Amino acid sequence: MSTELYGIVALAIVCILISPYYKTSVIHRKDTVIQKLHTPVTVKSENTKSIVLLSDSFLPTTFAGSELSGYETIKYLRARGHTITIFVKDWEVDEYDGFKIYKYDSQDRFCQQEIQTCDLVFFQMGDDPKNLEVVKYRKEPVYVFIHLVDRYPWLLQQRMSFPISVVYNSHMTQDTLPTLHDNMRMIPYVDTNRFKGLRDKTIQNNVVCLINCNKNKGGELFKELATRMSNVQFLGVRGGYSNQVIDKKGPSNLSYMENQKDITVVFKKIGILVMPSKHETWGRTAVEAMSSGVPVIHSEAPGLVECVGGAGIMCVHDDIDAWVDAINRLINDRAYRERLRQYGFRRITEIENEQNRGRQELAIKLENN
Repeated sequence: MSTELYGIVALAIVCILISPYYKTSVIHRKDTVIQKLHTPVTVKSENTKSIVLLSDSFLPTTFAGSELSGYETIKYLRARGHTITIFVKDWEVDEYDGFKIYKYDSQDRFCQQEIQTCDLVFFQMGDDPKNLEVVKYRKEPVYVFIHLVDRYPWLLQQRMSFPISVVYNSHMTQDTLPTLHDNMRMIPYVDTNRFKGLRDKTIQNNVVCLINCNKNKGGELFKELATRMSNVQFLGVRGGYSNQVIDKKGPSNLSYMENQKDITVVFKKIGILVMPSKHETWGRTAVEAMSSGVPVIHSEAPGLVECVGGAGIMCVHDDIDAWVDAINRLINDRAYRERLRQYGFRRITEIENEQNRGRQELAIKLENN
């Protein structure tokens, strides 16, 4: 055998011996790259601001849509390096998740100073003009967050002594409550990854759920559905606000559970979500449901129609026969149910993209101010 051939053989043996280590190293590096790609990183701002959030209530006192939206917004901005202070009217605790929370009192010197000297104010309070007693002396922008269509008509349609930027939570509110002020749209943020691990658990579950059993959300219709469909299990979840329509002497297939700080607890127990609301400007619960693989049956409320985007079943609010038929079809037609689940997954991807766009637009606006 020639010297060159001996050399080739020797090189081949060396390659074989080191190949396991080489493969392990490559796989390890690839895993590291994949991990980095899937770990969300919030970019730090080079122009950080001091921000005061004014709200009627906040977590953990109230776990409801506007409070959760406010929390997710300021958590994102804190990750970008901004400093956040919170003042609430319904004050009970002085801290939540590292955020300092103070009682809103327009006569308090500390409250006045913080609101008047901060870079930006986020306003998420009620419609009473008295809530603006301290804010009106500012020279820097006040961001007014719109989640309801019966708030701030007087504020949106007239010039104020202080600069305003309006943040709508949907196309629906933006179209219903036009404004002459600078404005943008930012849909409520939902951490959809929290729910995606439930998708395999919700496939065969037929428990029908309503989250927040107040009158507007459809508490009365929910009770009637349970009475009409005695062979189906119904679970009502108390909401964080408003009087709840709870029937403690209702049919045996209807039960209730308390308001949950961790809503994933609910989605581990259910398989179908009904949202027979009379009025909605968006549908946080629908987003959570679609992320979990739970089909959504919703009313014709414009905010729900916009949110679900055709990925659920729409029923007229007062047509109880339609709601019964929709529930029965989801229970009895597995192929149809799976198609709705897949529609929901695709809709969630669209919503995730819109969530990111809205938060980034807000950050750019306030950081470039």
